[in-house]
Amino acid sequence: MKLIDKIKSYTLSQYVLRLLAGFMVPVLLTFMVSSGKITEKSFYEHLIFPVFVLAVAAFFVLFFFVKKDKAVYVVLLVSGMGYCCLTAMTMRDYMFSFGMCAVMFLLLYFFEIPFSGALISKKTMWIFCGAFIFFFTVFVGGVCCVYQRTYRTPCFDFGLFSQMFYYMKETGKCLITCERDKLLNHFAVHFSPVFYLLLPVYFLFPSPYTLLVAQALIVGSAVVPLVLLCKHFDLSNAAAVLFSGCLVLYTAFLGGCFYYLHENCFLTPFVLWLMYFLEKGKKVPSAAFALLTLSVKEDAAVYVAVIAFYYLLTSKKSRYLSAGILAFSVVYFVAVVKLMTAFGEGVMADSRFGVYIYDGGGLFSVIKSVLQNPANVIAHMFQKDKILYLMQITVGLFFLPFAIKKPAKLLLFVPLILVNLMPEYSYQHDIGTQYTFGSGALLFYLAVSNYSELGKNRSKILLAAVLSSLILFSGDYFKKVSNCFQTEEEKHMTQVIDEALSLIPEDASVCASAFLVPSLSHRHELYEVGRTERLADYIAGDLRYEREFDMDYYVGEGYEVIYFEEGIVAVLKSPAA
Repeated sequence: MKLIDKIKSYTLSQYVLRLLAGFMVPVLLTFMVSSGKITEKSFYEHLIFPVFVLAVAAFFVLFFFVKKDKAVYVVLLVSGMGYCCLTAMTMRDYMFSFGMCAVMFLLLYFFEIPFSGALISKKTMWIFCGAFIFFFTVFVGGVCCVYQRTYRTPCFDFGLFSQMFYYMKETGKCLITCERDKLLNHFAVHFSPVFYLLLPVYFLFPSPYTLLVAQALIVGSAVVPLVLLCKHFDLSNAAAVLFSGCLVLYTAFLGGCFYYLHENCFLTPFVLWLMYFLEKGKKVPSAAFALLTLSVKEDAAVYVAVIAFYYLLTSKKSRYLSAGILAFSVVYFVAVVKLMTAFGEGVMADSRFGVYIYDGGGLFSVIKSVLQNPANVIAHMFQKDKILYLMQITVGLFFLPFAIKKPAKLLLFVPLILVNLMPEYSYQHDIGTQYTFGSGALLFYLAVSNYSELGKNRSKILLAAVLSSLILFSGDYFKKVSNCFQTEEEKHMTQVIDEALSLIPEDASVCASAFLVPSLSHRHELYEVGRTERLADYIAGDLRYEREFDMDYYVGEGYEVIYFEEGIVAVLKSPAA
């Protein structure tokens, strides 16, 4: 009778909660036992619908014996998230993942979150944050190292930097031969003195693997200034942990790291540190991180100038400091552009902003074009691939960067527009490349700042952000782990390539296929096959993929084949070597 009385006392929402939980558990189990693809008829081949209905009814009844609604809701949320993540892993499609994020949000929206007021200590918060940094470093760095070990990292963009660090260790200069098919200082292409911060570590551990792990640690370390910003805005320790979780699952940061090594990785922590110290009005640290951010790349001045202008308008305690940083960043940018134009290869304005340059005037022409014809900017910003990109970088934060109450914050979208949305260069609006490290950091600042200004039920939005990040992560990057496990055939290929490349002396000049360059990068002369017409002492050809390697051409030039394994690798030696 007590159970019947309890059942009679249930409200409609309690009935719905138990029905949804009773439905979601069998749905998850059904997916797990089926071997077919969820969008095809084969999914249903071994499923029996009456059994599914009985399972729903059984779980529905079972949950009536669970007295606490919170426990039932936890089951609903866990089974729902399990279903969303597992199906996203199967589909590996962003549009599908967005749909799963919408399903997850509905599960959050209609019910009261049982742990919304969860309290954790400051010590526990920092333990979580340390664990997140460790996870990011081990996961990203580890996967990238496996790819390097199995000859899956290319010359662009890893082998060239690996050779550059070899030259830095040997000569102190950022020299490369495989970037532009000649001995060239990398500063002629991108002015990035920030690389020297990694040189002491590379001196101790001179290996390509060092660079991959270091980049992961650098990006993961952005958790620290993000947490400090959360506390500055009076967010709870739990909220700081959840925002940190969003950062280490953020697919744009993961994608940038999986595009191997770039100086842009420093932007994520540097931008967040700069904003934290400007929020606090700390002069020396703010100036230091402004300089560090400027040292990342010539276009990093965009981030510094916009951030300084924002605080010039919004912060009384940082007004004079911001004005000084703004002025210096503009002068710095102009000076670097002039130096690169005079002594380097310019700033690539044509390849990035060519659609806005109509009179050959370079960057100044872009400014004139934008002012005279803003509709042209809109036409190139609002394109399908760029709208998808916007969704990819904001769904993981559940659109919190757009929840703006103070108009001045709109300024912080300027780098996103200039660096990612205006250019026609496809890599700049691709989350699988390095160009979101800086603008992504600004999105996180906006998310934290905007969240602090929200009222009731804001905890649901933050939880939605974390769970959305987890779904997107599952749909796009979790498979990276499974790719690390080699088949016997792949292990054999790696062993064969190891043996082949061991025949090349360290002091010999080499022309190598793209995926062999990083492992041969500790030498003075190295060029990529297909990007050079040079004839080096040794030629290393990668035969694993359907890429053109004309071995007959080199044999015709007098080269001797000293190692050949069909479909894997070939090494040829010059008669003069």
